[in-house]
Amino acid sequence: MLLKILVVHEVNYLTKIVYEFQILPELLSILGHDVTVVDFDDTWDEVSDRPVIDLRTTRQSGVHRAYPDASVRLRHPGVVRLPLVARLSGALTNAVEVYRALSDSDYDVVLLYGVPTVGIQTCLSARKHGVPIVFRSIDISHQLVPASVLAPPTRLIEKIIYNTADGISALTPRIRDYVQSYGVPASKIHVLPAGVDMERFCPGSRNDALLSDWGITQADRVILFMGTIYRFSGLDRVIGDFPALLSRHPNSKLLVVGKGDDMERLKKRSESVGVSSNVVFTGVQPYSLLPDIIRSSDLCINPFELNAITRDILPTKLFQYLACGRPLVATQLPGTMPFLTGESEGVVYRTLPNIVNTLADLLDAPQRCAELGNNASRAMGRQYDWKHIAQSLANWIEEIIQR
Repeated sequence: MLLKILVVHEVNYLTKIVYEFQILPELLSILGHDVTVVDFDDTWDEVSDRPVIDLRTTRQSGVHRAYPDASVRLRHPGVVRLPLVARLSGALTNAVEVYRALSDSDYDVVLLYGVPTVGIQTCLSARKHGVPIVFRSIDISHQLVPASVLAPPTRLIEKIIYNTADGISALTPRIRDYVQSYGVPASKIHVLPAGVDMERFCPGSRNDALLSDWGITQADRVILFMGTIYRFSGLDRVIGDFPALLSRHPNSKLLVVGKGDDMERLKKRSESVGVSSNVVFTGVQPYSLLPDIIRSSDLCINPFELNAITRDILPTKLFQYLACGRPLVATQLPGTMPFLTGESEGVVYRTLPNIVNTLADLLDAPQRCAELGNNASRAMGRQYDWKHIAQSLANWIEEIIQR
């Protein structure tokens, strides 16, 4: 059964770092399904050449970010580009565009990602048009809001969406349990983990020409962190402890690929610790370069602090590291542990204070690193290919439609 799917989220499809919001819709399109995305311009303040007030919707066909052979339609509503007003105006324009999309065509399902900005409006429009709603729950939204005063209303919106949706696709068992705590029947919830593109992210050789652009030589050992740079990333501790690694491996470099709120502070931190020449911040890099970047590293890290936000997450980048055959040193996150249990998948778990010492030990043990890398790529190929996950999602959506 080929489906006509409307995907709704509250981030910018074209500028957001590529993750499953682009990956799953594009894979569904490759599988033959008709996919339209309505997004939200959450990066309005990063564009200076647009009018302050522009509420028109931009529509594009043949859009892709993750897969060149994918093709989705994108409906991008405008916003008023002013603090506070942008979010409110975007909530309105997104709601109008979702209603228009459902009025314009007969969709089989709405696949909803967003909660506080677009969730309730999308549910109301879908109910009005008699279209089933599947909510993809990849995090706990009220824990991510920027101000604590917004957490209670966001939690209320979560409850409404969970109990309105016809099905909920939870990223991890812990998120499933959280959704069930709102009285949602277990029969409505389907656990579907993140995945990895095994054709793109696969073992390969180091790209020294790429590394040289960042001042990294053939003799350097590379420790990679990739993704959004949050306050809880744990990089503060890694940078603070990095002199201990350099005392054993003086030609080591910490390569930080991505951007985020904590980047400037971490740059100053590396200067104050005296390791700024060994910590390289690249900013956001094209998705097509990520496999080469990972393959050009010796070890990868995910040193997240354990808090209310990180407890239940399953970062996609972990699968990308491992699929490329690179060992991962990480802190234990309860949401991740059911999927990546340890060294059989190429993961070495350590507490944050022990991350850097473990990195030094692994750099001393090339044979162990090779074994961990082989374990990693084999495990990813067996269980976490995005294509299989996209097909599983489509099959489950079909079951919901038939019910």
